[in-house]
Amino acid sequence: MSANYANPYNHLTDSLERDLIWAEQAGNRAYSVLEGLAIVANGIARGATAFGRYLVQVAEALNEARARDARFSGSQW
Repeated sequence: MSANYANPYNHLTDSLERDLIWAEQAGNRAYSVLEGLAIVANGIARGATAFGRYLVQVAEALNEARARDARFSGSQW
């Protein structure tokens, strides 16, 4: 037994029901395989770019630390 039969007052109005159905149909479209692959490829590319930036920042920090260390160790002798 459906809830609509148990409680006759919880029905939607016709205009509200039409608007809900239209919104569901308008926003719900099928993706093609190529679109899905493009989304995945875009995500992988963004991840690789971020990882590359991270590696550059680590290399710069290491070079800066080596330069600082060489300056301090050279001044003591």
